Amino acid sequence: MTIAVSVMVSPSRLLTAASRGMAALAALALALILFANSNLSAIFRFQISLVASILLGCAIFMLRRPGKTFHIDISGIGQIRLTQYSGVSIPYKNTGMPLDGSSGQLVQLSPDSILWPHMMLLRLKTAQGGLFSIPVLNDSLASSDFAQLLVSCKWIAAQPALRKIND
Repeated sequence: MTIAVSVMVSPSRLLTAASRGMAALAALALALILFANSNLSAIFRFQISLVASILLGCAIFMLRRPGKTFHIDISGIGQIRLTQYSGVSIPYKNTGMPLDGSSGQLVQLSPDSILWPHMMLLRLKTAQGGLFSIPVLNDSLASSDFAQLLVSCKWIAAQPALRKIND
């Protein structure tokens, strides 16, 4: 089996739904704490409302960010080429027509990447020192592509020689 894989990673619908759920729960908690008759002390109500407000602000900020699509190419020797697209719809990607991204750049898998069986958080470093964090859930790509990407990333993570970017 080869580790070479080429996949398109779309924004996760599950992650978006979880963010919306967090925003709804934070708004509900804020409303209940501020307007419900309760025996809680004023300082405790203030602390809970402050935390709920921060969660609500973070959730709203996450939902307003545009989703980005990434094309990840992993060669047979473990080189990773990352191309970033923004505002590209899934039907357009599947037509095989050229997309709006550049040719991509070589990146390396950071040791602090998370590689779990149903979720990955790929932390990819560029040669210039830039860092990309790409959440990859099962619904971000096809299940067979997810499995291939997971195996390839685990293989790369186990190779100490691939810690530097090879041009």
